[in-house]
Amino acid sequence: MNRTPAVSAIVAATLALILTGCGPGSTPSDSPSPTPPVATTSAPAAPTATTAAPSPTPTATATAPASACPTWDDGSAESGLAPIDFNRYAGICVGMDYPTAGGASGLDIAGNASCPWVADIVADDTNGFYVTALSPVEAPGSAITFFRMAWLNDPATASSYEMPATAQGITIGSTLAQLQAAYPSATEYLIDDYARGPRDEWVVLGPDGNNYIFDIQDGLVSEMNWGQVQSTGIQGEYCAL
Repeated sequence: MNRTPAVSAIVAATLALILTGCGPGSTPSDSPSPTPPVATTSAPAAPTATTAAPSPTPTATATAPASACPTWDDGSAESGLAPIDFNRYAGICVGMDYPTAGGASGLDIAGNASCPWVADIVADDTNGFYVTALSPVEAPGSAITFFRMAWLNDPATASSYEMPATAQGITIGSTLAQLQAAYPSATEYLIDDYARGPRDEWVVLGPDGNNYIFDIQDGLVSEMNWGQVQSTGIQGEYCAL
């Protein structure tokens, strides 16, 4: 485990994610909508002088590489929901455009009205569980660049829900100790999020520039971002311009 301080499911039912500026069912006002999830968007607030690492921004390009993508699995098979991998959520993968993702899953994958680069895959408003696919701001829906999984309740209550997990069993509600055991190379970044305040994030580097970012709150994984995301953390609100 490295420590580097820096300031900076599937439940294919309804589709919506509470995001700031995205209205009901999008990602919450306090959930991320980092500087548009593309490398060409405006950079976040500059890091403080106490850290050498750059203020992170999501890395997203319309030509993001796509690794092997499995057939869609809605979790009805005995094997259960296909595990999250660095480049995919079930059968929706980095590099797919929204229509292809919809065809692969049988879901209506479309950008939200106020921020079309953000598309809901899963939205369980009752339980506060959401999975979202992000694409470039300058070319909404052209290619999924990364995913976000959020649980709007106390992470300690996530075990009551059939939560999607990585192949190593890490999901929302996993402990920091479990995360470190599953991913010994995970690196911690203390992010001074200009939109949401201080965040404790653990980054696991993956293939083709696809990474995992786990937010830790009170010793538990509280949020996950993965795909073409910055290797030094992520911050901001996804619907913000």
